[in-house]
Amino acid sequence: MEKLAYQLWKKDDDSLETFKEALLNNLSKDIAKFVSALQINIADADVEPANNLAQSNYHPAPNAVIFIKVKSYFLADTLESHLAKITNKVNGFVVSESIILDNLEKSPLGSRSEGFSQVVFLEKPEIMSAFDWFDHWTNFHTKIAIQTQSNFIYVQNTVVRPLQKLSPPFIAIVEECFPAEAMTDPEVFYNAKNHPEQLAKHAQIMMESCEQFIDFKKIEVIPTSRYRII
Repeated sequence: MEKLAYQLWKKDDDSLETFKEALLNNLSKDIAKFVSALQINIADADVEPANNLAQSNYHPAPNAVIFIKVKSYFLADTLESHLAKITNKVNGFVVSESIILDNLEKSPLGSRSEGFSQVVFLEKPEIMSAFDWFDHWTNFHTKIAIQTQSNFIYVQNTVVRPLQKLSPPFIAIVEECFPAEAMTDPEVFYNAKNHPEQLAKHAQIMMESCEQFIDFKKIEVIPTSRYRII
């Protein structure tokens, strides 16, 4: 079993709602027989309040990110032929999934998940070895991310290889789901509601850890609505 992650850009002439409709209602029908899981994350109107959280160093940012599980990446060409019908551009990656937090009650199959999903694409700083990068991420930063934030779903995807030659050299793709209030309230985001001192402490701890392994000039942060379809 392999997991594939795709960044998707809508066609220039399509509205975001048209693109969303094609993803949610058409794509699953077209590829259902090829996949064992399909999750669609789209930067739609429901997450516009989180625009201040978005970051993009590869403008324009993707309109959607989808996660697919298949028996083999050998099916990627078939899947991408269906994606080509509704997109202007795709970047695909084979990834290895590690589920840290998973709250299926808040992310039911077939409907929009609660709150919002923040999808982050990370590159390794040139001065850092891959071993040191993953050592910090998995053995240090993971605990901090859980302790200082209100995330109720936390999935770490290590990039095994890109599926397009010109795709950015991302080393990992992170997905975290937060309560809706976290889109606009830092106290909720950092799990410090009505505790300004705790907010400052959690934000400082989180940023100090991020600065140890994240190149902020090569990061993509995309607030999205999350739909588990299959």
